[in-house]
Parts: sequence; C-alpha cells; structure tokens
Amino acid sequence: MANKILILFLAAAVLITPHDASAGSMGDFFKALGNSLAHPGQGKKKQQAPVKKSSKSKGGTTAPQPADFPPSPTAAPSALPSPTPTLPQIPVKVASAPSAKNSRRDLPYAIPIPNKPGFVTSPFAPKAGYVDVRGFPSGTEVTDPYTGKIFLTP
Repeated sequence: MANKILILFLAAAVLITPHDASAGSMGDFFKALGNSLAHPGQGKKKQQAPVKKSSKSKGGTTAPQPADFPPSPTAAPSALPSPTPTLPQIPVKVASAPSAKNSRRDLPYAIPIPNKPGFVTSPFAPKAGYVDVRGFPSGTEVTDPYTGKIFLTP
C-alpha cells in the first residue's frame, strides 16, 4: 500500500511541475554551481539572446546591410587605430617613485591588465582603476596613486 501511495505522489509531482527546464552543457552546470557557491544570494542573470549568424549565399559576396555597418561621421577612415578602446571609461592614474627607499622585502606585485601593456591594477585598491606604470622597469617599487602605499611593478 505504501508503494502505491509513493508512486501516486511521484506521478502527481511530475505532472504538476513546470516544464521550462532546458538541458545545457556540463560546463554550464559547473559554472552555475561555482557561481552559486562563490556569490550566494545573487539572483539568476538574464541570458542574452544568441547572436544570429547570417548565412552566405552561393552566388558570391553579399552587400553589407545598413544595420551591420552604421555610417561613420567622417568619410575617410583613419589610418591608425586608436591605442585604447573607448568602451567603459576606467580611471587611470600615473604611478610615481616612492620618496624613501623601503627596506621591506614582502611588497606585493601589481596585477597586469591583459592586452594593455604598461597598465596594472593596484594590489591595494583593485577596483579603483588602472595605474600607469609605463617607464618603470619590472620589479621597481612605485607608489600607488589611489592609496599612497608602495607596490612592485610586474
């Protein structure tokens, strides 16, 4: 009798549950699991709509669509690309040499910014902005412009 009740209960649970679950890859599962452990209490992020790839026709090249390439305000393209991207503006301050030589040997190293040579993130204020250390050789002690503390260039 208990087995029949259990089977009836499981069948009812299967029929009542919402069917909006979608199967994903194992990597997505482990990424979601790791994010839930690392950042508890944060809600589920909205997924971006997948980018639709345009199919190429067999008859050669197709003309670019106006939505794909918005017209630029200048007619002539610039010969040199801009050295820094103009996406989000992150504050950048220039590091300076420390006023007094520090005798400590346990100074932290700055964190280099990928694809931005000469720019680092301070180990003392990682979210404050970038620090410009161009002109300082690797392993040089510099003063953090955000906190005033001394760190080493990578």
